[in-house]
Amino acid sequence: MRSHSVSLAAVLLVLTAQAAGAQTVTELYVTPDTLRIQPGARQGLTVQAFDEVGNVVLAVKFRVLDSTVARVAGNGTVTAGRSGSTAVVVEAGRKTRTVAVYVAGGRAEAPQAVRSGAQVPSEISHLSAESATLTLLPTEHGRVAVRAFSADGAPAPGARLHWRSLRTAVAIVEDSTGTITGLSTGQATIQALAPRGPILDIPVTVALAALALDREQLVLSPDESDTVRVLVPAQGGRRLPGGDLQWSLSDDAVAEVRPDGVVHALAAGRAELIIHGYLQELRIPVVVHQRVARFAAAPRLSDPVRLPVQASREFTLLPQTGDSVPIEGVPINWIVGDTSIATFDPASGRLTAHRAGTTTLQFSTRGFLPKGWTVEVFSGEIALARTRVALRPGERTGLAPQFIDSSGKPVLPATGLSWVTSNAGVARVTADGQVQAVAPGRAVISAQAPGGKPAPATIFVTGDLLVASTRGGRFGVYALLADQPDNFFPLVVDTLANYIDASYSPDRTRMVFSADRYGSGNYDIFVADADGRNGVRVTTDPAMDLQPVWSSDGQHLLFVSARGGTRQLYLMRPDGTEVRQLTSLPGGADEPAFSPDGSAVAFTGYPAGRDRPSDIFVVPAAGGTPAAATDTRDRREARPVYLPTGELAWVQVRRDRREPDQLLRQAPPGGTPVPMITTDLTLVDVAIARDGSRLAWVASRPQERDRNLREFSFQWRSLTSGAEASVRLLPGERITSPAY
Repeated sequence: MRSHSVSLAAVLLVLTAQAAGAQTVTELYVTPDTLRIQPGARQGLTVQAFDEVGNVVLAVKFRVLDSTVARVAGNGTVTAGRSGSTAVVVEAGRKTRTVAVYVAGGRAEAPQAVRSGAQVPSEISHLSAESATLTLLPTEHGRVAVRAFSADGAPAPGARLHWRSLRTAVAIVEDSTGTITGLSTGQATIQALAPRGPILDIPVTVALAALALDREQLVLSPDESDTVRVLVPAQGGRRLPGGDLQWSLSDDAVAEVRPDGVVHALAAGRAELIIHGYLQELRIPVVVHQRVARFAAAPRLSDPVRLPVQASREFTLLPQTGDSVPIEGVPINWIVGDTSIATFDPASGRLTAHRAGTTTLQFSTRGFLPKGWTVEVFSGEIALARTRVALRPGERTGLAPQFIDSSGKPVLPATGLSWVTSNAGVARVTADGQVQAVAPGRAVISAQAPGGKPAPATIFVTGDLLVASTRGGRFGVYALLADQPDNFFPLVVDTLANYIDASYSPDRTRMVFSADRYGSGNYDIFVADADGRNGVRVTTDPAMDLQPVWSSDGQHLLFVSARGGTRQLYLMRPDGTEVRQLTSLPGGADEPAFSPDGSAVAFTGYPAGRDRPSDIFVVPAAGGTPAAATDTRDRREARPVYLPTGELAWVQVRRDRREPDQLLRQAPPGGTPVPMITTDLTLVDVAIARDGSRLAWVASRPQERDRNLREFSFQWRSLTSGAEASVRLLPGERITSPAY
């Protein structure tokens, strides 16, 4: 953008550019330097000008500042007019000399009254100036208003004042009007004299100073007008009268300019406004844009605007023509109703909230009434869509933060938050709130808006599988990872109690297990967080409560209890309430499993007593008569599990050593069950991942040294690739109840 300030050096260059004649004038002599003549008298001036080699310069110009006081001819002859003072300016090349002219004598002029009919006071007591000093540019005219007062303090508006300059080489004054003209840089004193009264001294400074404009460009639409102001920054930014300057435009078809600096736009286009005055030149671009018909705003003017404290939002406003063509360069004024609530930056178009409350953001431009938005700034509290999240190592997720109002209702998605984690070894978080699980454990991820309260979410990084193992002495619950099968992550381990039958809730943020923590050999059901912390005992019956499993929606627990004398299946809420019995088989029921849709329960049943082979039964979760899924009188079926498809699988125990144990998959219609695992070992327990991707099983065999002791093995298999992995166990370690 063009700068409009002009340095003193630039002013001198302009003086040089405006010098007359082809010769370079180095010397200019004018005598006399002061003329005192009577009205009607004549007196000549002697002028001598020379160039750098001593040649006489004949191109000399004369001009007079007040032609009513005196006139000057082309030969330098001055003819006096009415009484008063003025100056004759002599110019030759770059050189300028000023001759003060005083015309005195002749017929006295009638006193000037301030208003018609005013009486001339008999005596003036004192004079008072409206401005104590006056600053002018060379050749600039100015006036100082002087008021006269009589002895009783009353104004004397009819007083006729006389004026004189005590340093005419710097400034002169017209005696008839009091108009002061600066001639050359320096200090002067102008005196106002009252008849038979006091004298008032007015200090006058004549200084060469750069001019500037009040804007960098002028933007208008057709038929609009605006005034360009010329200022003197070094003199307090005072404004120069437009009529004392010369105005022109580079393209009169785009706009026109009046002598007082008022620019009137004619048609769309660009032009340059050129201002001359006081030996300087200024230029400013003039842009006339197409006529604005409407504004496209985002957000829409009808949309509510809500912001949390310290947040910001971008606003865009696009002026358009009647046929929706965007218009650039339209000046827009933005106003915020209460800047203590929010502030707006027009350069970036962003509104920033500072404190809770309601305010307005309005815009206006010439020819349009102000429009805008109502802005509600609220406390900036954050709510996360999920406050308990379970992930496996390597998984990622977002927490969908939202700003909420005072009632807790979500207002809008939250951005510009700071995120921290309490344990980067368990879970990390990125600057935009993406959470990545690292290793099994617990971490708290917190989101916070500037000036707001942090919103926490507990992240549980879980294993792929839970097992009960004796590697700590007694049975404890451990988490295992598919890619680290030999690493056991302890969750619930105690040298004084046994913990078995653990499984994750469907969302994997909680776990359930059986423990004899509160009585020797008496197991109860406990519900804890997924990392084993904050365990709560939810059954207290003196009978043993075992083998708890979750319903598919996480709303119920299914478990085995002998509280009625025979072990049967019971349902309850995870907090231990609403307990009801589900089975009543004469020989009892064991090893329950919920179907994937939660509508049915499979279990190992003993219809003819515990001394007879068991079969697999299915009963509706809502209650009813169990139906046999297997019916083999000569062998035992146990450990039912469901596949994600709803198909049932179970362990078929061998009849003798010549047969293997097998995990059989439910037969298709008209077919026979399909083996999934066949082993010469004893299948102790099996588990299938909820997504059907993996299978794990525990097997055992008698130890070689002591046939009364069992040696355990633990294996995994991918049901997609078929790859198997054996988990390395410690000597004598026992494994039971694997669960995904």
